[in-house]
Amino acid sequence: MIKRSTPEPKIAIYRKLLHVTFCLGLLLPYLPLPFSVFFKNGFSPSVYYSILAAIATTINAIQIKRPLIRIELKNILQEKRRKLIEDLLKILPADESLVSKSLEYEEKIRKLEDHFNDYIDRMERSYERIGGYIGVTHGIIGVLISNILFENYVIYGILALMIVDPAAAVFGATIGRHAIPKTDGTMEGSIAAFISFFSILIFFKLNLLSAITLSLVATLAELLSIEDNLVIPLATSAVAYVLQLPFIL
Repeated sequence: MIKRSTPEPKIAIYRKLLHVTFCLGLLLPYLPLPFSVFFKNGFSPSVYYSILAAIATTINAIQIKRPLIRIELKNILQEKRRKLIEDLLKILPADESLVSKSLEYEEKIRKLEDHFNDYIDRMERSYERIGGYIGVTHGIIGVLISNILFENYVIYGILALMIVDPAAAVFGATIGRHAIPKTDGTMEGSIAAFISFFSILIFFKLNLLSAITLSLVATLAELLSIEDNLVIPLATSAVAYVLQLPFIL
């Protein structure tokens, strides 16, 4: 199992907000209007997920082969913007206040970019800097395979990915005190993940036994798997398919 250091609570929350947004993107084929019209007119969910997988793997390859590309792009943009300001100042009438304001504007933008870049660096895990954003890629692949094998039952897998992983991470980082041996998880995080997903399933009117079973499977997949983004949707969708649970959404 890949060992990951526990991020500070604030960073964990920001990471998981991005994670939830990512999962909402995976849910698009199954959301109500206007999205449903688009996907019911010849553009199947499997095609959508295949396109996302191709994009993710391409970005991942770029990240691996050119790990400093984000910094390179930032430097290029800063240089282009600086050159643009210099050219404009040559064309416009000489005005000391205009020059001062332009340089001040450039400095503020540069600091904002540097601050944003620093925050991204803090949010990235060490293995992501080396191996690229494999979590995103694995999540899309897990959902794609689940959709091919279990069709609409993939909804359960996406919901589990959207709820279980963030709940375990955020509660583990904020209130986690009891580490679970041979895993990266905490007792508090896993309990929070189980309760969160169980509550959602009950909200969708699943019976008690099915909700408990599916929540337990999703929680164990998050806790024990080498790559939870890949295993959570697969395991949860498979169990939902075996149990022949009702379609939701």
